[in-house]
Amino acid sequence: MNSLEEIVVELESIFEDVDKYSEIYEIDKEHAYEEIAEFNTLKNRAVLGDENARTFVINQYSKLLIEGLSVCDEKINGVISFENLLNNEDGILFEILLHSFDMSEIIEKHKIEICFTSLMLRNVVEKEQEIIKQKFSDPRERIKLLSTLVYCLDDGQNVIDTLQHHMINEIGVLGKDYIYIIYKGLKIHLEFLRFKNKEIVVNIQKKITANSKMQFDEQNPTMTASKINSNRITTAGFSATATEEDLIINERIFTIKKITLEEMKDKYSTIDSLIYELLLINQEGRGSHLVSGSDMGVGKSTFLLAMLEKVPDYWGIGILDTQDELQARKKYPRKNIITLIENAKRTIAEQFQIMLKMSRDVLYIGEITKPDEITELINSCLRLNAGVGATIHLISPFEAVTNCRNLMMRTAMYADSEKAEEDIARGLDLVVHLKKLKCGRIVVDSIVEIVFTSNEVGIDPVLNGTLEEKIHNLIDVAQIYFSKAIYKKCYKYNEIVKYDENTHKWIPKNLPTDAYFNKIGQYVAGDKIDEFKEAFMEQSK
Repeated sequence: MNSLEEIVVELESIFEDVDKYSEIYEIDKEHAYEEIAEFNTLKNRAVLGDENARTFVINQYSKLLIEGLSVCDEKINGVISFENLLNNEDGILFEILLHSFDMSEIIEKHKIEICFTSLMLRNVVEKEQEIIKQKFSDPRERIKLLSTLVYCLDDGQNVIDTLQHHMINEIGVLGKDYIYIIYKGLKIHLEFLRFKNKEIVVNIQKKITANSKMQFDEQNPTMTASKINSNRITTAGFSATATEEDLIINERIFTIKKITLEEMKDKYSTIDSLIYELLLINQEGRGSHLVSGSDMGVGKSTFLLAMLEKVPDYWGIGILDTQDELQARKKYPRKNIITLIENAKRTIAEQFQIMLKMSRDVLYIGEITKPDEITELINSCLRLNAGVGATIHLISPFEAVTNCRNLMMRTAMYADSEKAEEDIARGLDLVVHLKKLKCGRIVVDSIVEIVFTSNEVGIDPVLNGTLEEKIHNLIDVAQIYFSKAIYKKCYKYNEIVKYDENTHKWIPKNLPTDAYFNKIGQYVAGDKIDEFKEAFMEQSK
């Protein structure tokens, strides 16, 4: 037994032979059937991102390798060289590295950019071999590594399986010979890593989209699905790509942490005390907000989750998501949260109606990507006085109304762009825009209020007054006319705070408008609002 393939075949034969399995574990056939069935169920869950199931399967392989196949160090060394690490092929060497360090740590420590070559891989292993050898001096770690390699080859996602559980943003496959990852917005080609043939890639595409309502095949050559761990899978192949060799996989890894606004203020310096107080009264006052950013991995969903945590516990929260990316119910079990997942059987409008019938006070959308999402969100603001929150990709907070309007104009509900802009301005309050600094730190770059400016201002003509009164009236009419003619928009932006990269401080720009304070004042005590105003004016000095 001196190859992974042979070990895989041997282990498979045990799980296919109830007599052999019951003999190894010294149990009756009935229990053997049950255990094999449970094992197969967990195997299916493991490939769909269930890390606990993956650990169970690997542990079972470890147990069988020792008890069933009597695998010892000598046999392990026939597959993996622990004495001379560089004698291993690149795929095994990479797995050894991933067992010793997180991929994010490897990238940061060894300054890997654009392309991670075979030579670079071997240089990294050589530099870290003392730590690696120390780790694998434990026989249990050796058998665990072998079991992991067996699992990846037979049941998992082959050479990319372990990466899905590391602190990176995305894994991508462009055919059998091109594998890349995305970390902090940087695409890194893993040049040394490849699949043996295209059939392996197709098999992975089918396995990881098993949660989808449809099957990935010639009739459905593109597919978007979600894993158990909320990772988003996008695949393409067959007639949807240029050639048969172009088999595409993208796995967006959602590693959203439960970080509070307090931690963002005190630990990460994402916000300061003034912003913190503004966000608190916004949440208490059912303020409607968008969390925006132009960079991938800038933390929009993490920030939205922190905002959601500040919604009072006695309010009902409704979340609409493409997959349960936020996992808010799990993170905040004390809160009254309902999450509905977008699906082909119900329109987004129908999903919103269902949530509203369940007495939701606040509505959230994980990420706005579709016209119906923003339309229904604005509808909720205006019709039900519900506070809303969502994330959205924006290059600047001053593009919020334009981007939302463009989406809304693609729905049957809106045919007039001015009406769409008016509803957005009346519905949304704040845009919290995030930015990643050159040092990698994430900050709130600015908070901008969307202010509704009514054009329904009129003036009664003075017909019987004095000449002076008529002239003043004419001037007033002219001012209103020219104001409407020059600025036809029904909204304006009010920048509240802005981050200064030179001083590394947040600069207060303008207080929120009276209209904003009046809105949240329905739920927030007046003294809290006054305290914020005083703090704002004090910091402005």
